[in-house]
Amino acid sequence: MTDRSVICLSGQRPAGIHFEVMAEGARASAALQTREALLDAGAALAEEHGLAGVSVNMVVARAGVAKGTFYVHFKDRAAFVDAMHARFHDRAQAAVDETVAGLPLGAERIFRACEAYLDVSLANRGVKALSLEARSDPTLQDSMADRRERLAAAGVADLKAMGWAEAEAAAQLLAAMTREISALEFDAGHRLPASRRALKRFLGI
Repeated sequence: MTDRSVICLSGQRPAGIHFEVMAEGARASAALQTREALLDAGAALAEEHGLAGVSVNMVVARAGVAKGTFYVHFKDRAAFVDAMHARFHDRAQAAVDETVAGLPLGAERIFRACEAYLDVSLANRGVKALSLEARSDPTLQDSMADRRERLAAAGVADLKAMGWAEAEAAAQLLAAMTREISALEFDAGHRLPASRRALKRFLGI
């Protein structure tokens, strides 16, 4: 039995394999950073120019990468725009989850969730601008609608706890109201307290 086999049997990796694992991890980290840089560039362009300004050439120029690098991460422009919207919704969902953690089901919980979504929308104006314009794009409608449906469905349990008989329908209306407030706040560039109070009144708080 050689020294190499003893090392392997003892559960330790040879130095060469350890180096390869570290190198693979570094490559994965660099790839993720590049992908995020591209998405950040797209968000900035969307805020400045709207959906029309989010071209592949403008994105790679803003991110400072080669055009070929874009296609390593995204199949085409539509996939890129969809990824931007998905990242926005992931951030919104994370903010909602953190905000409502530990709160009992009911009106206060669902209102705080709506406020968290509105705040994330204001903090991500570029992607919000893009999502408002992209509603008419048939290549993006299905995936964006699916994400909106998941956010709306999260309020059903709260509305049932409040005694709403048609909780699913009420959740859809509540989500539509929240999106409308988000659009109004986007145009204003800041929170609209009156609109948020109206939403709170709708919930009976």
